[in-house]
Amino acid sequence: MKNGLTIWMLRWVLLLVLFSACSKDQVEEDNPHDNEVTEASWMKYSPIRWTHNGSPYESDYCIIYSDGAYASMKQNVGAYVDEKFSEILDLFNVQDNSILHFPPGYDKIDVYINMYHEENIAAAYWGSIFMTIRSASADLNLYNYLFKHELTHEFEFLIEGAVNLGTDIWFSEGLAIYGGGGLNGIQDLEDLENWIANHADEQGDGNPIKIHVWNDFPPNADVTAYYYNVFDLTMRYILDEYGLDKSPQDILELFTDIRNGFSFANSFETHFGISLADFEFRYYDLMRDYLNQ
Repeated sequence: MKNGLTIWMLRWVLLLVLFSACSKDQVEEDNPHDNEVTEASWMKYSPIRWTHNGSPYESDYCIIYSDGAYASMKQNVGAYVDEKFSEILDLFNVQDNSILHFPPGYDKIDVYINMYHEENIAAAYWGSIFMTIRSASADLNLYNYLFKHELTHEFEFLIEGAVNLGTDIWFSEGLAIYGGGGLNGIQDLEDLENWIANHADEQGDGNPIKIHVWNDFPPNADVTAYYYNVFDLTMRYILDEYGLDKSPQDILELFTDIRNGFSFANSFETHFGISLADFEFRYYDLMRDYLNQ
């Protein structure tokens, strides 16, 4: 097993441990779980209808809610999310925040810290993200990948300004993985050939460009353990000088096109110089050439 893949698997094991280890020293604030929520964006633009424990904390880019976090933890998360979202804005060279299109009536990201709901959720929707943190004393740096992954999704939501993302799953997830710091589970030709051999009999033969929507995954596919590796490879190829040699600025322009009514396929060909049909057809040969360098 390659070192990169080993590190990636250990990272996810660590995160799962963090998710499942509920700290006994965390005490809920007054009136947990029962505050009526009508103002938060997730009540309108996500399938989640969670209430919170009152007293949300507001920072530069976000408003922090929770079902049980102390005010001090909300402040820490607010500062951390501000820092990480600023890094994403820098990555895309955003000079004017007016290009961010929040849901009507909102101007900050609603961040929900999940401490006591059973779901181990890390998710983004238009105007909100959810992060599961079970311990009051958690080192937020251990959640760096997850926060930046979801905030990269949030960035796409805010540029496109829509409830549903306009890019294919392989692209949106690949970019979020890249924004989170990458996985590097497929590092060389041997890794790629193993992937091809292991997925040859699956629906779509493991070709990520065929994953347009979530229903395109083969039945019982282990998405995060396996498909995220090939999404990661694809985004590296797009942004590497030895691949398509594109930049985050090109991706920002693609998002802007989608907001203006263009399809993902048309925008992709315009900004990346290859049609989606051709990219899908030539995918494995392109990756072989890329990794062979």
